[in-house]
Amino acid sequence: KGLIQRQGQMCKRNLEGMDSVRRGAQLAIEECQYQFRNRRWNCSTLDSLPVFGKVVTQGTREAAFVYAISSAGVAFAVTRACSSGELEKCGCDRTVHGVSPQGFQWSGCSDNIAYGVAFSQSFVDVRERSKGASSSRALMNLHNNEAGRKAILTHMRVECKCHGVS
Repeated sequence: KGLIQRQGQMCKRNLEGMDSVRRGAQLAIEECQYQFRNRRWNCSTLDSLPVFGKVVTQGTREAAFVYAISSAGVAFAVTRACSSGELEKCGCDRTVHGVSPQGFQWSGCSDNIAYGVAFSQSFVDVRERSKGASSSRALMNLHNNEAGRKAILTHMRVECKCHGVS
């Protein structure tokens, strides 16, 4: 009961972010189904909780992937929502600035990956943190959540897009 209350409070405090969470979950499902498309378990989803059925309640590599891809999906979707102006609580990352080695002036709106990752940590990890640090399954799930977020961090890159007269 306490977990449901904490999750409900998190949703109420971040109501505008829930659409991004839904989008991130959908991205995670699509990527999972793509990655497992040729396997016996192909990331099939159910109309119940948990969405992926029994596979997420077992300590399997498939469960590890589901946890990682889910936290990565939420981080990615929230990051993009920040940059596109959909969320009021965050905006662009303006730390990228200066002049490139080729002489171009950096400016504009970079993806706010720091906010997306922080949001994912606070939202996705709440269920595992409520189980306590003594649960080995909770620690494993938290590790897999973090692995998904690290994958997003390591694969994001700064790209130059020219605007105006070049």
